[in-house]
Amino acid sequence: MSDVQDGNRLSQWGALAAGLAHEIKNPLSTMNISLQLLEEDLRERPQVGSAKLLPRVELLTSEVQRLQRIVSDFLKLAKAPELDLKERDPNTLVESIQTFVLPEFERQSGDLAIQLDRGARPIRVDPDLVRQALLNIIRNALQAMPDGGTLTIHTVASDEVFRLDFIDTGGGMDAGVCSRVFDGFFSTRPGGTGIGLAITRQIIQLHGGDVVCDSALGRGSRFTVTLPVGGPEST
Repeated sequence: MSDVQDGNRLSQWGALAAGLAHEIKNPLSTMNISLQLLEEDLRERPQVGSAKLLPRVELLTSEVQRLQRIVSDFLKLAKAPELDLKERDPNTLVESIQTFVLPEFERQSGDLAIQLDRGARPIRVDPDLVRQALLNIIRNALQAMPDGGTLTIHTVASDEVFRLDFIDTGGGMDAGVCSRVFDGFFSTRPGGTGIGLAITRQIIQLHGGDVVCDSALGRGSRFTVTLPVGGPEST
């Protein structure tokens, strides 16, 4: 079978999977609403039977909601977003994210250090999508530092690319985990769908850039994002 045929076949299977996920999403929503209503009824009736049923219904509700998140995340990944490219100061983008995430760092007793290359020239990006991609990396770093720590964001500018380094002081990852960290639905966190970093890679690659992970157990992790200054058309 030729590469073109393989590509067409994979595209067809991808479209089929996305359609199936969309069909699953609607009944899951109905189940979630029904289970929540049942929970309310059981809470209002403190009989022995209700007391025994309530924990089971709560578990079912939790699992249905987890399935909803998985399906929703799959649909996000299956449909590549369209870029709305604009010229932006990349450092301003980083500073806007800093303001947004500082409360999360404070709640977790974490520190956020920003080191910006003030010589950066404007770059062509979709600001909303890039912000989403960088937020996913930052929140991944927060999850890697549950007892507090420091995330350093360091930017480096050149005429061709703008680079961002995200360096955390978490527990780090072994080589096997690091090599799969951008794979969809791969997660080492209980209850995690592993979709955030997969979406980050998708967004950065749509811009013609790249994102890589360097980590080792006991020494934290470094995520490096590179974006072409001229946008995806320049790559």
